Amino acid sequence: MVQLIASIVAFAVGILFLPMVFSGMRVRGTSSALQSGAVGGALSVLLGKVLLTVLTLIFFPIALLGPLGAFIIQSLVNIGLLLGISRVTDGVEFDGIKTAVWAGIALTVLQFVVRLVG
Repeated sequence: MVQLIASIVAFAVGILFLPMVFSGMRVRGTSSALQSGAVGGALSVLLGKVLLTVLTLIFFPIALLGPLGAFIIQSLVNIGLLLGISRVTDGVEFDGIKTAVWAGIALTVLQFVVRLVG
C-alpha cells in the first residue's frame, strides 16, 4: 500500500512539474494532474513490474549494462505509461512522441531521486 501511495505521489508531482520543463506537454490543472498521477501510479504498481520484466527480456543486452540498462528500461516503461495516461485521461497532452520520450526520461530521473531519498 505504501508503494502505491508513493508511486501515485511521484507520478502526480512529475506530471505537475514536467510541463514546466517541456513546452510540448500540457496538463489542464491540478485536479487533472492528480487524476493522471493516480492512474499512472496505479498502472505503475500493477503493470510496471510486468512491463519491466517483458522489456528486460526483449532488450536483454541493454539489461546487461547494469544500472544504466535498468534506467533505460525503466524509462521505456515510463514512456509507455505516460502515453497510456494521455490516451486514458483527458488532462494530459503531448505535442509529439519526442516530448513524451523526454518526459518519460525525466520522470525516471525523478523516480530514482525519490527512491534515493526515501
